[in-house]
Amino acid sequence: MPLLKCSSSKSTPKKAIAYITDEKKAALVSVRNLFEDEDYAKQFAKTAAMFGKGKAYDERKYYHFKLSCARKDNVSPQEAHIYAEELTARLFPDCECVIATHNDTQTVHSHIVVNAVHPLTGRKLHITENDYGSMKDEANQLGVEMGFSYTEYRKSAKNKRTSPEQHIRLKGGTSWKEELREVIEEGIKESKTPDEFKAYLEECYDVKITRDGKDYSYLHPQKQKPIRGAKLGENYTKTEVLRRIGEQKNWQKSGAHSGRNGGFIAQPAGTEIMRGGGQSARSDGWRIVSRSVGGIQRAMQELDKSAEYAAQGLDAASEERRREQQRVSEELARQQQERDEQARNS
Repeated sequence: MPLLKCSSSKSTPKKAIAYITDEKKAALVSVRNLFEDEDYAKQFAKTAAMFGKGKAYDERKYYHFKLSCARKDNVSPQEAHIYAEELTARLFPDCECVIATHNDTQTVHSHIVVNAVHPLTGRKLHITENDYGSMKDEANQLGVEMGFSYTEYRKSAKNKRTSPEQHIRLKGGTSWKEELREVIEEGIKESKTPDEFKAYLEECYDVKITRDGKDYSYLHPQKQKPIRGAKLGENYTKTEVLRRIGEQKNWQKSGAHSGRNGGFIAQPAGTEIMRGGGQSARSDGWRIVSRSVGGIQRAMQELDKSAEYAAQGLDAASEERRREQQRVSEELARQQQERDEQARNS
C-alpha cells in the first residue's frame, strides 16, 4: 500500500530541504509554486516574511511528508515521482512544495516538504487528525488509480497503544506518539550508526534525543517534555534500536539485502542522474551498468544522443533534463485525461 507519513517542524526548513535534495540520495527533484533556479529554503522564508510570519522560535514552519509504496509493487523512481507530484497537486495545489524521490534504500520513496505559510493568503497550514486521515485515504485512492496494491492502514498496531491513541487511529489520525514511532522506524532503516540515527531524526523531523543513558528519550518538536523509548513500546528502546541498526549494517555488508548489484558490474563514471525541476545530480561513485544486451544498447543510444546534441550545439545533460521534464508532464496529463474519461463514463 502507499504509506504516507507526516510531521510538522518549528525549525527552519533548510536542513530538511538539503537532506531530501541531496544528490547522493535523490534521483528526481521537482518543485511546486517555487522558482526552480533559486534557493528553496530562502523562498519559503521570503513567503513567510511577506506575511509577517516565521519569526517565532515555536512557530510551525513546514510540514514534511514521506510517501512510499509496497516493495512488492516494484515501483520505479520515475513512477514514484509522478505519484508524489500528483498527490502533492491534489493535497497542496497552491502551496510551495519541494518533492524529491530517493532510490538509495531498498524501497523507492519520495519526500515532500511543504511551506506552512500559504503564498497567496498568508494563512498557516494546519493539518488536523481528520485531515491527516483524509490525506492517507487520498494517497491510497491515487495509488489504486496508478495500479499499486492497497492495504488497510487502520488495522491494529503491533505495539500497545493507549485508549486515546487507539481512538485517534480509528478516526484515521495520528497521535504525536505515533508520529514518533513512525519517524524512529524510518530513522532506523535510513541509518548505519547510532550517530546517523540521531542526526537523521533531528535534521529531517526536528526530533531530538535528549537522553542517551540506559534508554533513549525522544523530544517531539511540538512537545515540552521528552518521552522514554520504553513508553513508546519495546521496539523503540535504545537496546532494540541499536540492535536493529547493527543487524541492518551487517546485513548490508554481507550483500544479502536486495541484490541491488546482482547481475550488474560496477564501472567508474561521472554519470548524470536526471532530476525534474531543472536540476541534475552528478554521481561521484559508481555507475551500475547492466551486462545484458539491452543495457549495452541503452548505453550506445545515450552516446548517440550526446553526439546528436553536440552536433546541434546543445548541452546533452540540459537537453535530457528538458526532455525528462516534458515526459513527466505529458505522463501526468495523460493520466489526468484517463481519469476524466473514467469519471464521464461512470
